[in-house]
Amino acid sequence: MVVDALAAILDKAKAAGHIKGIVPHLVGGDGVSLLQYADDTIIMVEGSESDISNLKFLLLCFQQMAGLKINFDKSEVMVLGYTQEERKSIADRLNCHLGCFPTTYLGIPISDSRLTVAELCPTVGKLQHRIEPWQGRWLSKAARTVLINASLSSLLLFIMSFYSLPETLHHDIATIQGRFFWAGEGDK
Repeated sequence: MVVDALAAILDKAKAAGHIKGIVPHLVGGDGVSLLQYADDTIIMVEGSESDISNLKFLLLCFQQMAGLKINFDKSEVMVLGYTQEERKSIADRLNCHLGCFPTTYLGIPISDSRLTVAELCPTVGKLQHRIEPWQGRWLSKAARTVLINASLSSLLLFIMSFYSLPETLHHDIATIQGRFFWAGEGDK
């Protein structure tokens, strides 16, 4: 698979010392350099000149071998621990936009500092958005329970696997679930 080819290229480059993954002291091997889900990819390397140059070269090689086009104009570079000038230079060398935190990956807010309640609030909006198509339908309590457990709770568990949610969000989420569960009861 093409996705596996990029992982293999980066692993070989790490093993040869051409790029360095991050947090090798926390993750076995040479550190983390790649996270992928479907067509979303995060590549993590140290910011040395050689790492950035080698990464750009590897991405261009992958592009040629796979026959895929990497849209560098739509890609973002997130740089930590460097001055603004160095950050801009890294983004320019990769021909990408310089991104900033907080950002979102797979629907999860990611930040280089503690997230505020306001930054986690869109999560509550996602729950409301997921149940809107089911509002006003004649669903039994059992069907509502299944939807809450299968859809709404799974989203919460996914987010809570990353963050401890503030009590105010727990209350807001319980309110949304309760309204959905009891919706239509007054109509009977």
